[in-house]
Amino acid sequence: MKALPFNLASVEVHKLSFALLLGALGLLSNLYPLPLFANVQLILGNMAYVIVAVLLGPWYALVSALLCATGLMLSWSSPHAYPIFIAEALWLGFAKRRDIYALYAGICYWLLLGMPLTYLYIGQFTDLPREHMLFAVIKQGVNGLIYISLGAVAILLVPGFWHFKGRLKEKRRRNFSTQLTYIFTLLLTSSLLISILVSNHFFLDKQQVLLKQNLQDSANHLGQATQNYLDNHQTVIANAAHWLSQTGADEALRQQLLSGLHDRYPSFITMLIANRQGQLVAASPESHMQDVSMRDKQYSIQDRPYFTEALYNRKTYLSSVFLGRGFGSDPIVAISAPFYLGGEQQAAGIIEGSLDVSHFISIEKQNIDHQQQSIVLIDDKHKVIYASKPLKLAPLSEFNYAPSGKSYQTKLDMLNLEDLSRDSPEYIFSRHRLDNGWQLYVLEPFSPLLQLAQRLYLNTFLILIVSLLFAFYVTKVVSKLLTGPLEVIASKFNKLNKEEIQEQLLDEHSPLEVFRLYQKLVNSKQQLLRHQLELEEKVAIRTHELELANAKLKHLAEKDSLTGLYNRRYAEQRFGGIQDFCERNDQPIAIAILDLDLFKQVNDNYGHEGGDECLRAVAELLRHHFCRDIDIIARYGGEEFILILPQCNVLNIEEHLEKFRVKLTQLVITCPQGKRSFSITTSIGAIVASACFSENLEDWVRQADINLYRAKNAGRNRISLSILTPATETGTQEQI
Repeated sequence: MKALPFNLASVEVHKLSFALLLGALGLLSNLYPLPLFANVQLILGNMAYVIVAVLLGPWYALVSALLCATGLMLSWSSPHAYPIFIAEALWLGFAKRRDIYALYAGICYWLLLGMPLTYLYIGQFTDLPREHMLFAVIKQGVNGLIYISLGAVAILLVPGFWHFKGRLKEKRRRNFSTQLTYIFTLLLTSSLLISILVSNHFFLDKQQVLLKQNLQDSANHLGQATQNYLDNHQTVIANAAHWLSQTGADEALRQQLLSGLHDRYPSFITMLIANRQGQLVAASPESHMQDVSMRDKQYSIQDRPYFTEALYNRKTYLSSVFLGRGFGSDPIVAISAPFYLGGEQQAAGIIEGSLDVSHFISIEKQNIDHQQQSIVLIDDKHKVIYASKPLKLAPLSEFNYAPSGKSYQTKLDMLNLEDLSRDSPEYIFSRHRLDNGWQLYVLEPFSPLLQLAQRLYLNTFLILIVSLLFAFYVTKVVSKLLTGPLEVIASKFNKLNKEEIQEQLLDEHSPLEVFRLYQKLVNSKQQLLRHQLELEEKVAIRTHELELANAKLKHLAEKDSLTGLYNRRYAEQRFGGIQDFCERNDQPIAIAILDLDLFKQVNDNYGHEGGDECLRAVAELLRHHFCRDIDIIARYGGEEFILILPQCNVLNIEEHLEKFRVKLTQLVITCPQGKRSFSITTSIGAIVASACFSENLEDWVRQADINLYRAKNAGRNRISLSILTPATETGTQEQI
């Protein structure tokens, strides 16, 4: 095989290296796609193979696409990234060989191939619900157009791409009208897509906040209504038991009481009174007492929890949901209470009412403003007491659900009731816990929110197509208005020499504007060159002067002129950003105020030169001891210094400050005048607290100053440190 020339081989290696480099950058970017709404993620790493396809053609784009698709494969765990995006890279590369602009080729790819392939893959190889498929396809197409347009804009704006060694050359030179149309269309597409995507994101984010708040309000409202419903019926049973205890009624009167009470509270499916042995002495409906076993007192409820709990624990008892027995086989919730006779300490029996769980529909009817919402009421054993009909959950069944949407970017809590293994959410929910351990779930289908997002993305796609057509037409018209006169002038100057121009365009009949234009064309080059040189020289001088002035102003604004440390203003300006960062990351902050002991005596004994030298030496020691990039050391005023130490180790901060204090005592300072030597000590007041302690630096400094005064009063040359824990930030402090 004939070897490639050295220069040609070098160019090929250069192109392959470029494709690999961009592919690697795309892989890293695709490992962390930008989350938007639900499972929508903005993948910008594919810009890499778009750039390679336009600059180098299909085969180098194939290399970059393999790397970019690998990043998506690792991120999504879905192999569809390989065929769809590799096919796109080849498509764009071959389109470039035919002199087709990348944006136009990308639109054709997603309309004709990319979106159909995505739809087929989702339908055949995923468990995504059918109602989610259109949304997934549309958002994939919109995403593709975004990174294609951004990649094309990058090629347009980065000068290094224009002169890339070995890039594909266009087979024919395009006219100005075509170039202007494409540039305008490209910029419109990218700006329109990004703006609509951002507005859609914020709109959907707002909708989620409102939806979550509505669900929470419904859960709280219905939960409180359920709590009131139970409390009222427990009060009824407790009052009836109290009446029985007070009156000591006989069996006939008890039956009369029970029947009358049942008539007033029809939500009890049955009611009964039993003696201490668990034998029924009264029941409602009264027809139940006609049964032979009950009439002969052979029927016993002694084994029922509602009997034993009320009788022996002597309190009103609310049971979990269970299946009725004797009076029927309906799911019920029992409420029971003990009663006493003749002042006895031991209960004489119980009164019990069985709530009909179907009556909980009255709670659901209070949610008439949210007809899409359903409710599930479960007891403390996770059994269904009541569920809305659309949910198809039978009473007494186990409430089985699975959290879903783990890969979805959303503010909502989501779950599945039907397909527990699927990550695609079926419902969004909120819940309310009752006082007795029951829970009320309010659920709403996730699909309406998804359909809203689907409409937004579909509208985005349609608006984009209409805008492109309109932009194409407008730019064609505008370009003709611009290029028409230029083409006439260019053709005239191209065909005629100087003498012919003067004869045909610059004779006595020529317009003044044409004559002036000719004069400018003749003289402009030399004038422009001369002015350019002058301007470049002036700009260079002014730029240098401005740079020096800006550097000096910045230094004066931020630095203390004597010590070279930051000043108080800089510390106050930087603290807000440091506090916000540490609060988001749950990191502590240490603030320390250092005051040089007996500094006035230094000025008195060694003069202001000695005092200044002392401050400079202390500042230099501070810089060497607190040397993290994130630490801020500033002169706070006079002989005071402030330390802002974010993300500090709470256990080691006191030791770190102590080491500095010891170093300072060992520091020998030489006065410039007289060469006399002396030393200095410092008192340090410091606090350590979580970043949420305060957003105001003055609050931190106030606490540190308190500790500084303690150190001064205790004899100076010492440290007083407070660690403010969450429990102490509003009250007492842990003093060290």
